[in-house]
Amino acid sequence: MKSVIFIGTALLGILGTQAAAGKLPGPDRTAGPIDIMFFVDSTRVNEVDLDQTNTYGLSMTVPWEEGGSLFINFPEHLEYNPQGNTILRHHDERPVPWIISPDGRQASYRVESAAEPGVIVEAFARTAREEEYPTGTKGVYLAMRITNGSNIVLPVVRPLLCMQYRKIEGFPKWIDNFNHNYVSIGGRLTALSDLVTEKADASFKGAVVAGCPQRDTRAERSGGLISQDMDLAASVVTSMDDTRKIIIWWTPGKSMIANANIPCIHADPYFGSLQPGESGFAEGLVLFTEGDVEAVVGELRLRDLKGFKN
Repeated sequence: MKSVIFIGTALLGILGTQAAAGKLPGPDRTAGPIDIMFFVDSTRVNEVDLDQTNTYGLSMTVPWEEGGSLFINFPEHLEYNPQGNTILRHHDERPVPWIISPDGRQASYRVESAAEPGVIVEAFARTAREEEYPTGTKGVYLAMRITNGSNIVLPVVRPLLCMQYRKIEGFPKWIDNFNHNYVSIGGRLTALSDLVTEKADASFKGAVVAGCPQRDTRAERSGGLISQDMDLAASVVTSMDDTRKIIIWWTPGKSMIANANIPCIHADPYFGSLQPGESGFAEGLVLFTEGDVEAVVGELRLRDLKGFKN
């Protein structure tokens, strides 16, 4: 299996120049209400299982006045093979790995898997430059690299990156999420509530990116696999009044999942299988807009066809 091509800025170099960990800063909004900055919630409590934590959780302020914050479990799980062997888990017992720059606009970590020694995971986030995000949006650039420094094959790596929007003012909470969750199929955005699955009343839905050789979404087991493939690994959530939209996008992309009654949504990258010595790399964006979300997703679709350049 070929490793994923590294198509962005050298992640290792970026990570090696981050500020020392020290005290993890919270959001500083003194520069204005439209700034996006990263912070780590020191409690890191998992709301489903209060005895567990979100070790790799990263929060960001949103560019809307009194808008709240977006939380990403980065990752929630990182597995390999269909049985779900562990690389990283959100409840790993280790200190907070995130290193956040003094201005709060860049965050990164580099950790070794406790379950598979030699497997290195690097994650990176920063506020995106103006030329990187589509017109009418603001957002952040994300990247992840997995390096297989072990002596075993890591077949079909399965990332699960959870974006939680419950702390953002005006967005769905614990009901009605599928009416505000969208994916692009056949060139148009479609609400998850309108997409057919094997189980008609499935409360957990997922879809695969067209052409992706890895077909797992976690939704098939509950009858929630969407029958059509997505155009790209982009998930959209809109506010209750549909005026504000958040898009999460990864390339190369693998799949997405969402829950009807939990305010979180996923768009997950593709890493394939990694032989000893191989690395996989993916990059993406989290975008915020009050404009035409169809146009934004259309631009991302073109980037997937042309190859994302950073």
